[in-house]
Amino acid sequence: MPLALNGVFLQPMTHGEYAAYERSMGATVVESDGIYWRRVRPGFYRPLLVFEPLNHLVVRPPCGASWGGWQYAVCDPEWANGSISFLVFKSVAGYDLHCLEKKRRWEVRTAERVFTVRPLNGPEELSAAYPVYVDFQRRTGYKYRSDRLDPACFAQWARQVFQHPGVLVLGAWREDCLRAVSVLQRVGRTLIYATFFATGEALRRHVASLMLHGVRVLGARLDGVAQIYAGLRKGGGEKSVDEFYLQRGCEVVTLPARLHVHPVTGWLLRTFRPDLWRRLLGQPVNEGNPPSTQTAAAGAPVSFSVDSHRD
Repeated sequence: MPLALNGVFLQPMTHGEYAAYERSMGATVVESDGIYWRRVRPGFYRPLLVFEPLNHLVVRPPCGASWGGWQYAVCDPEWANGSISFLVFKSVAGYDLHCLEKKRRWEVRTAERVFTVRPLNGPEELSAAYPVYVDFQRRTGYKYRSDRLDPACFAQWARQVFQHPGVLVLGAWREDCLRAVSVLQRVGRTLIYATFFATGEALRRHVASLMLHGVRVLGARLDGVAQIYAGLRKGGGEKSVDEFYLQRGCEVVTLPARLHVHPVTGWLLRTFRPDLWRRLLGQPVNEGNPPSTQTAAAGAPVSFSVDSHRD
């Protein structure tokens, strides 16, 4: 049985529970008047659930943003001075394999002959993915939370993941050996596809397509899930991760947004990082970056994280 997902239940987290989970993962999350904010860069914040529009009349900046800036999607477009784009799978309940193009169906069926996907049962099984994580890190040079290359830190991370409700870890197994891991969270009616990493050998066998298929099958089976969130729209070399999703039915959703920056910070951005300034305003950016080293065979992403909330 390539997908062993029958009977899987994922409890929805509250905003507060999700904030506690993200803090335990190493993110800086602060609360201001009932809204949780993630620090995506030093001095710059966005809402923890960036895809949820906010009423500008009740938004108060998080502590620490006054000398940097903050940005959020707005309910009233009249108050927007920019936009935020992110990736979402819609029509969750109606998904099955036949929704994909012929080539993508072939990738999933090819991987199904090799791997079995099922939930991991606890931190001990997740800790067994340490060699998979090391393979990923050495192949890509991914910097975020590289401290997990220490076996003790990785084991601690595995324990923290399983301490929170609303979190599900899927593993892809081949010959009783774990070859890929996906981490999901459910917050309200949204399933967040937060983390994925795999060995290079597994990627060449299309494990990324199979794991995404499993996530979408799970979303279709869970009562009340309206969308699957796959991160902010990315630029530069990381655009290849977006292309992986877009080729498999994902949509780019763009919401009007309000950007606040300290005048000095705004001047510095416009002067020294005009590309980042334009991206914050939702304007086109001319990027001539080389292909990402985080792209594997067949266009599969080596890994991704909701650290992609960063610009």
